[in-house]
Amino acid sequence: MRDPLLSRDFILCTFITFAYTVMFFMTYTGMTAFVISEFDTDSAMAAVAVSIFVVGDLIARLLSGRIIDRFGMRNSAVLALILSTGLSLLYFVVGDVASLFVLRLVHGMSYGLMGTAISTKVAKSVPSERMGEGMGYYMLSVSIGSALGPMVSMMLDDDGSFTDIFAIGFAMSLMALVLSLMLSRDTAARTGSTDGPKGLVERSSLPISLVVLVFFFSYAGVLSFMSPYGDEIGLGQYATYFFLVLSISTLLSRAFLGKLYDVRGENVLMIPSFLLFIAGMVLLSTTENGWLLLLSGGMMGVNVALMTSVGSAIAIKLADPDRTAVAISTFNIFVDLAYVLGPLMHGALVDSIGYRDSYMMMAGMAAVALVMYYLLHGRLVTSGRIQKGSIRRTDDG
Repeated sequence: MRDPLLSRDFILCTFITFAYTVMFFMTYTGMTAFVISEFDTDSAMAAVAVSIFVVGDLIARLLSGRIIDRFGMRNSAVLALILSTGLSLLYFVVGDVASLFVLRLVHGMSYGLMGTAISTKVAKSVPSERMGEGMGYYMLSVSIGSALGPMVSMMLDDDGSFTDIFAIGFAMSLMALVLSLMLSRDTAARTGSTDGPKGLVERSSLPISLVVLVFFFSYAGVLSFMSPYGDEIGLGQYATYFFLVLSISTLLSRAFLGKLYDVRGENVLMIPSFLLFIAGMVLLSTTENGWLLLLSGGMMGVNVALMTSVGSAIAIKLADPDRTAVAISTFNIFVDLAYVLGPLMHGALVDSIGYRDSYMMMAGMAAVALVMYYLLHGRLVTSGRIQKGSIRRTDDG
């Protein structure tokens, strides 16, 4: 009989992740329009306001292993969410770009600590032989949250209702805080992160983390500039629902493909989904039809889903059990880097070559990520040097 997945902590963590995912994607998607509208800045400066949140997230993830070691997973999440909820109120009164940058930086730090603590709590509650399935179900909360967040943000953005965006963000942070207080108490996660600077990063997670860095660099421009892109090409109404279609695709992928990873391994899933994403990006950059715009979102959503759920499962399986938190942190650090660098590069490209050519270049970046995946990980699975699925590595390097 297989070990159960749906423990009390697993369910609570799933809802906490849903709440903070809604908050993140609402502000990530709406921040460019807010900064341009409220402070009369250009696209590049607006992109900094988006990216600096993720800089804070990145800083926190570098240190989160040690914090979790000291305070435990539950207490770290609660402390981070208390800070995050308080900071959410400051968006209502921020008066200039400099103050907004500071707010976004510190808010990102609270988000990074909370995310690592909750993800570690989930990984510790999932049976190792069902890691792909468990992480797939857990990441459904991200799929739903990443659908609602951008869609609600873009709807409110059209009405100029930035106050409503921040109000919902505060409510989501408060909801996550209340749920975190219901988590079971735990001792230190024993992340192994206190053994000097090398303990901050899990070496076994670096190959897959480099792949997600390049991939999410490509995807970040879709998130941060879809609203103005849709308006420019005359498909603003369809662009509002782009993320809904994309997230339905990610939801279905995570619901049904996690088990396939456990049985058949990662290559069966990752390589075809990469190709589907690249085709979707090309379609996005060339279409003048609203329904084809939505189709591109559905195509792209499959790989977005698998890069997070299967990618994190790969990072976890390659690490020693007492390095789970550091492996998760390492993986998310590179995702964060992509979300920092992506909007900055896209902002510069949009100002120089326009949206369509920028998205076409990012399709090329996704192709680079596919090649990296095969060279750094996929071929090792094919040769048997790394076992496929949720079976721990059998060699020593």
